[in-house]
Amino acid sequence: MKKVVLKPGKEKSLLRFHPWIFSGAIAEAPSFSDGDILALYSHEDIFLGTGYFHTKNSIAGRMLSFEKKEIEEVLREKLIAAFALRKSLINMSRTTCFRLVNAEGDGLSGLIIDQYNDIFVIQISTAGMEKLKPLLIKLLVELFIPKGIYEKSTSSSRAQEGLEEYSGILYGEVPREITVMENDIKFLVPLMDGQKTGLFLDQRSMREKIASYSFNKRVLNCFSYTGGFSLFALKGGAKEVVSVDSCKKASSYAEKNTLLNGFDPSIHKVEESDVFTFLKNDPLNFDLIILDPPAFAKKRSDVDNACRGYIDLNQRALKKMPPASLLLTCSCSYFIDTALFQNLISQAAALAKRTVKIVERHTQAIDHPINLFHPEGEYLKSLLLFVD
Repeated sequence: MKKVVLKPGKEKSLLRFHPWIFSGAIAEAPSFSDGDILALYSHEDIFLGTGYFHTKNSIAGRMLSFEKKEIEEVLREKLIAAFALRKSLINMSRTTCFRLVNAEGDGLSGLIIDQYNDIFVIQISTAGMEKLKPLLIKLLVELFIPKGIYEKSTSSSRAQEGLEEYSGILYGEVPREITVMENDIKFLVPLMDGQKTGLFLDQRSMREKIASYSFNKRVLNCFSYTGGFSLFALKGGAKEVVSVDSCKKASSYAEKNTLLNGFDPSIHKVEESDVFTFLKNDPLNFDLIILDPPAFAKKRSDVDNACRGYIDLNQRALKKMPPASLLLTCSCSYFIDTALFQNLISQAAALAKRTVKIVERHTQAIDHPINLFHPEGEYLKSLLLFVD
């Protein structure tokens, strides 16, 4: 195998099992094509592992293994371990949709696999994982016998890897929509036409938490998508739920999911509206408000505008909320870290002239593990706030 050699001292992060190699750390590299798998050595010629590499990106390499193993064996072991972890953490009699592979969290940088019943939806964001796709599909079929595998690789990061966006069936049969279950709540999921892979699986634990806080409360769910938080509020005994989203198709799924679970549609109002406009015009007489917007900062250059957006969004809610109400506010922007997000919410509370207490903090659900050696994998942060 061709090998890459690091500059002196640049192996330290690799010895701590960080999976990324930056271009500035490389002393020598052979001629190769983007996505090729190469061996990695220290400047002292000590073997460090194998990974796939890119000729142009600042993240020049992504490790697949820190051992001398065949790549098929590496992938097989990691897929088996990923499923075993989910099986140990998730009650699959109550939940039939979950993240099977969470990129670096499962040692497979550039790969996301979400499972919906017996259908797998995969997302590939790197040239190296793209080259491994035929082997991955072979292993997924062999190990898990899915009914179908659908690829929905639409991340903007693919362009940086020289890849075009791609969506299509890779194996078997895949329906346009599927009914799954999450903690006994049914969801009709638009696999092909929905956002991400169809459902925001990373908020599972927070959705169930909302059920425990919703009894006899008026609940407002902003950026409601297909009604995830709203359904769990109804499950928890909310006396009224309002779901607000600007997407007509998403709102129609929220209405369908209400009926699918046998909830009374008269107490679940689904409103197609811009959230910022809604917060400006509505009196916001709610006991619990949920703000779970899409990522405001999809790249580092977006951070300043994103900060202003988070402050504005939260200030609008906090300014009008009744005393002794709850606010769940979230950010899935990787470039807005936990400390910055809390600071932004503090600024919003000060501008709204409200006293606010943090009741709980949360991160992504347990099927979205964060590699301890790759803290960059933590992107979702949520604060449950008590508003005096």
